[in-house]
Amino acid sequence: MFKNYLKIAWRNFKKGKLYSFINLTGLTIGMTSFILIALFVQYELSYDRQHENVDDIYRVISQQPGNEYKGTDLFSGTPLPLGTAMVRDFPEVEAKTTIDLRSNLLSKGEEVFSEKGIFADNGFFEVFTIKQISGEGKSALEEPLNVLLTESLAKKFFGDESPLDRNITFERKTEFTIKGVIADPPKNQHFSYSYIASISEAPYYSHNKNAWGNNVAVTYVKLASGTDSKELEDKLLVYQKNSEEEYAKYGLEPPIYKLQPLKDIHLYSKVNFELEPNGDMKYVYLYSLIAFVILLLASINYMNLTTVRSAQRSKEIGMTKVLGASRRQLLFQFLGESFLFTIISFLLALFLAALLLPEFGQLLNKNIPLDLVGNRWLLLGMFSMAIVVASLSGLYPSVFLSGVSPAKAFKGHFLKNTGGNAWLRNGLVVAQFTAAIVLAIGSLIIYQQLQFTQDKNLGYDKDHMVHVPYSTPEIAENENVIRNELLKNPMINKVSISTQIPLEFDNQGPISNWEGNTTKQQLGVYRTFVDYNFIDVLGMEIVEGRAFSEDFAIDEKEGYIINEAAARSLGWKTSVGKAFDEGKVIGVVKDFHIQKFNLAIEPLYMRIRPEWAKNYGEVIMSISTDNYEETKKYITSVMNEAAPLVPFDVKFLDDTYAQLYNSEIRLGNTFNIFTILALFIASMGMFGLVSHNVVQRTKEIGIRKVLGSSTVAIVSLVTKDFLILVVVALLAACPIAYFFMNDWLLQFTYRIDMGWTAFVVAGVLAILVALVTISVQAIKAANTNPVKSLRTE
Repeated sequence: MFKNYLKIAWRNFKKGKLYSFINLTGLTIGMTSFILIALFVQYELSYDRQHENVDDIYRVISQQPGNEYKGTDLFSGTPLPLGTAMVRDFPEVEAKTTIDLRSNLLSKGEEVFSEKGIFADNGFFEVFTIKQISGEGKSALEEPLNVLLTESLAKKFFGDESPLDRNITFERKTEFTIKGVIADPPKNQHFSYSYIASISEAPYYSHNKNAWGNNVAVTYVKLASGTDSKELEDKLLVYQKNSEEEYAKYGLEPPIYKLQPLKDIHLYSKVNFELEPNGDMKYVYLYSLIAFVILLLASINYMNLTTVRSAQRSKEIGMTKVLGASRRQLLFQFLGESFLFTIISFLLALFLAALLLPEFGQLLNKNIPLDLVGNRWLLLGMFSMAIVVASLSGLYPSVFLSGVSPAKAFKGHFLKNTGGNAWLRNGLVVAQFTAAIVLAIGSLIIYQQLQFTQDKNLGYDKDHMVHVPYSTPEIAENENVIRNELLKNPMINKVSISTQIPLEFDNQGPISNWEGNTTKQQLGVYRTFVDYNFIDVLGMEIVEGRAFSEDFAIDEKEGYIINEAAARSLGWKTSVGKAFDEGKVIGVVKDFHIQKFNLAIEPLYMRIRPEWAKNYGEVIMSISTDNYEETKKYITSVMNEAAPLVPFDVKFLDDTYAQLYNSEIRLGNTFNIFTILALFIASMGMFGLVSHNVVQRTKEIGIRKVLGSSTVAIVSLVTKDFLILVVVALLAACPIAYFFMNDWLLQFTYRIDMGWTAFVVAGVLAILVALVTISVQAIKAANTNPVKSLRTE
């Protein structure tokens, strides 16, 4: 019997090639989308799970009451002595490690690379699971000037030769001996590195190894199994006394130390100064919802098209029943066809997912693996998904068709568009278009917000501006030479050498000394150090007073320029000449954005760079973009004359700015793709219903043509009922899209007003797609010979 079911299924597949192709395409698209997103979700949830004791590993973070920065008072940094004290004082703390992640210039002979690595103590190997390739591991970190290289960095410098006991130079001055090679850290880890050196060689270590007032490192601990982390958190309050005196100097309370589970860092952490950008659980939920919606749309398509297709199989159903087939046998037959379709679609979807995964990963900026053999739970989950889809897609058509009486089947009238069946089919089409329109509106609103972030006046010029980050003292020693050489190039208009670009003002601290502050109130102020040309080069506007000038000796030691937000916070109507911190205000600059649009403009001051701040910073230039590649080479050559062999990266300021919104850009691109897929699947569902409607109205259309109806009138007759369904879908989609997108926009302090444009454009797009889909079948029916139509019974 099973063999017979397969034969019938295959014959029907070949007989109705168009319907079969649409069914197969819809299911394959739906399952491919689901598999790709499922792989992404699994990858996001897998972060840091490779460590053997992941459930017992925590990061210690500090809460600093009264010191709110970028919307939170939580910070990843902790004092260097904290971890050692925790192991000493609390037996439930079995191991600790303190790390500092930073980029350094690594060189071997003429080869120089900027590499990101960590300085750590030997507890790193006790807390984290690290695979050793060759040489030493934990023991190497017990001695200074030892370094471990990852396998990829070892190959980069030494090829297939052994790097053990050979030297590599840090920052072109300090030689480290390579004592071991370790495996590259997995991509699904919340921090990456290409080398590990001893924490004792970190730049700040000697000054801070016993200091409780400076949060210069990140601390991780491994707790004994079964330890209540909340109870241990309460015990950590004992360390507040160690930093009370230091924090009191700034009018702040000492920090409160908290334990953050390692496995929660990637998706749930919202602390300042993360080692690397994290993911966000809300995006995991959102992508999961999109996956289920696309899969549901494909299943709805199958249900509608299979039911519609049955109108052309009415005689087969009637004959099968007359020959003695039971309802149960017909039920199994139709379910079997559904399973056959689904398995074929599933295999095609697996192939397409494997083919598209690299591009999908690039879209989301993730290196997502596809390991079905080594991940049996993933394969089992995907196969279960296929079974569920087959069952849901085929259940309604199977139950409905197996219950048709032979008499109705032979007459072929059991699918008239009346009663509950019509309501169900029409409702499913409305649901499809509702989902597609919601996605379309979401895509348009995300695009509008991203355009808003790009087009809004930031308070400074970012067009035709380039910047070159540096962290080497040779630049500071040759500032004037570099500036003069750069300005010799006619493509370079202006030059500033400052500690930061506006997008990266991340230094904030409290001040209490300003004119009129009799109560010694504290004010958190962002601060940056600039040169005399900074304001002019970036085209900032001075609204009171003046910019920095070499003509005034006071500017270098005592001059402050504050922004309007600072003036408002200080309660000043006029600011110039007033005492502020360690000097006086000489000017007020118009507010400009120093952070993403999800944060408000905060109080800020600028000062002329002191000597200690000149060893790192940014060379900022206003340039002509004509012949940019030659200009870029010239900039690099000038920098390399001062600092030979150092790799310099010339970046456009607007590109750096756009990187702040990478996650939003990726979300918008993903929405665009799945909107197209949803509209395509919905249009195929509409195609099936129109086909069914035309089949049911074949004789009516023939009579109307005989009586003189035009093609336009018949097309209008077929079209209007289905356009009503799209309008209903639009009315249902608008409030749903408004609710979700309004919630998304609330994360931005500066955002668009959600007007009617996105809703109208999405509605028009859906109607056009539906109209094209309907018209194809309607015109075909209207042009059919009426004689042929009237023969149809």
